[in-house]
Amino acid sequence: MMLYLDANFFIFALLDRTDKGVEARNILQMIVKGERALTSPLALDEVMWVLIKGGKKHLLRMAIEGIYSTPNLDVVEVISTAPILALDLIERYDLRPRDALHIAIMR
Repeated sequence: MMLYLDANFFIFALLDRTDKGVEARNILQMIVKGERALTSPLALDEVMWVLIKGGKKHLLRMAIEGIYSTPNLDVVEVISTAPILALDLIERYDLRPRDALHIAIMR
């Protein structure tokens, strides 16, 4: 099973000093050591927005380039039919559009 990493994971790993941050950094180390994971440009867009909104614009380049350089972590393309798949998920599970789009990308 492959992990899909959403924006919150990266924000916790980068900034959080509580148990959530520690756990995110532990998972990141597992990925570096060989656990396969993926994320999407949608998640990276969210990371950038959270950093800018939180007054951490100076961390943008380090965060995004760090994600791209993490071994065993792939940034997958968003296929053009992902929004159609997301519509099905919204209708079936009453999800918010952004959450449904992440699930469509995972699939």
